[in-house]
Amino acid sequence: MKLRYITGRGGSATQGLSLYLSTLVNDYQGLANDSELHRLSVDEQINIVSKFCGPATHLIANSYGAYLWLLSRIDAAPSETRVLLLSPVMGRAVDPEKMLSSRPPRLKGLENAVDEQRLVLPELVSVVTGKDDNVCDYQTALRQCAKLGITDLSVIEGEGHDMSHDVVSKTVDTFLGKLTGVN
Repeated sequence: MKLRYITGRGGSATQGLSLYLSTLVNDYQGLANDSELHRLSVDEQINIVSKFCGPATHLIANSYGAYLWLLSRIDAAPSETRVLLLSPVMGRAVDPEKMLSSRPPRLKGLENAVDEQRLVLPELVSVVTGKDDNVCDYQTALRQCAKLGITDLSVIEGEGHDMSHDVVSKTVDTFLGKLTGVN
């Protein structure tokens, strides 16, 4: 198994979830979605994500890392990688109570690619997000998954953008087949 992980914005490739994932498989690499990556143009970021994911048999992408991965799948070559998107940014998020609005770059391009069916996704894509997530609005996730044909979507009650360690570890273990014994 070749596991690759793309962190959320400001994430570390050596701490947190990345550290946990590195203990689960022998062939593991993490890509930090950090200030160094964000100094590059969006095109360069997408290119790095695309090359990073190439050898993966399993990919986990978190938050804005999932968004970059989605952008990298526009007009991409087919892939058999199994993918888990945790709290993925899949579009605009608006939280009127907190007066928060988030609009990722190239959103119109992503929306057009989705509408034109130009997003080339692997057959096995799972999405897990919290119902109280104000960054990855679960309603946006529901709409985008429906448009993309992603049927493996879990919206977790009582969870926000930073899902609990228990939920994440169980989700990751299930995804990697640790609980079922299937790889």
